Amino acid sequence: MLATLGILSGVAGMHFYFFFNRPNPSTKIVDIQKGWGVYRVADALEQAEVVSSSLWTVVLAKLSGPIIVKAGEYRFEQGKLPGAILNQLHTGQGILPSRFVIPEGLTAREIVSLMVKRGWKNADHLVHSVRFLQEMRLDSAVVEGWLYPDTYFYRSKDTASSMLRRMIVRGKKVLAEEWDKRPKEFNLTAYQALVLASIVEKETGQASERPLIAGVFHNRLRRDMMLQSDPTVIYGIADFDGNITKKHLNTPTPYNTYMRRGLPPTPICSPGRAAIAAVFHPEETKAMYFVANGNGTHIFSNTLEEHEKYVDIYQRHRRRQ
Repeated sequence: MLATLGILSGVAGMHFYFFFNRPNPSTKIVDIQKGWGVYRVADALEQAEVVSSSLWTVVLAKLSGPIIVKAGEYRFEQGKLPGAILNQLHTGQGILPSRFVIPEGLTAREIVSLMVKRGWKNADHLVHSVRFLQEMRLDSAVVEGWLYPDTYFYRSKDTASSMLRRMIVRGKKVLAEEWDKRPKEFNLTAYQALVLASIVEKETGQASERPLIAGVFHNRLRRDMMLQSDPTVIYGIADFDGNITKKHLNTPTPYNTYMRRGLPPTPICSPGRAAIAAVFHPEETKAMYFVANGNGTHIFSNTLEEHEKYVDIYQRHRRRQ
């Protein structure tokens, strides 16, 4: 079939060149989905202006014999002969790596769920494998917090193990880079900083607030006060339904920072670089408390009395309504 395509590229392709192609040197990206037949592929090529006639593309494909099109995101150079384009689709030449995006703040369970949906079925087994965790030389017995949120490019041959290794290596690298820039007076270990960064990541989606929230938590840790962070409590609740209650706050778990002093035993999500940097370089503040104000940001207070006033305004009043 490939030999036939080569002949068509040099002979029939010359006859049909102006039907198929517009001699334009620009590059087009076309996503060819798994299961697409030649008609659907030809339509996608025409819509992307890789070929000027989907009909003649189908005709040439039929003349070429059976063509197995490899799915993937292709880079096509406009101006190529149609036979060369069909040959590229058959061989998979020019397929771009696929992207796997991990947003900041996801838990290991959520990241693994995304991986399983992409086809890495044994990801869940690996993150619970003692052998795998030992091989990765983590500072903890769990993978939580180490799967660094980023955009990862991969190819079909990449395994769950290779992807997880890349995430962990990236997470360790970012933490080490920020650790090397820490101030001399910083009094937490690198792993404790990762744990605190995961809490900061969960507490706010506003980048500008992260250093201030980190500053509040540092203040509380220095005074041996409980962190009283809702996200840590939620992390310790099995099958959390989205509504935190007084019962949850009064239920003892290793992650209930309303009942336990200090940091929880592990991170509660995968923090990004900004949250990690905020922990190493917190904003200097006298604030000891903060409460969500309903618009995505927080109100900060120096005293419990002031904090209770804002809690009444922004939370209790809203519940009564």
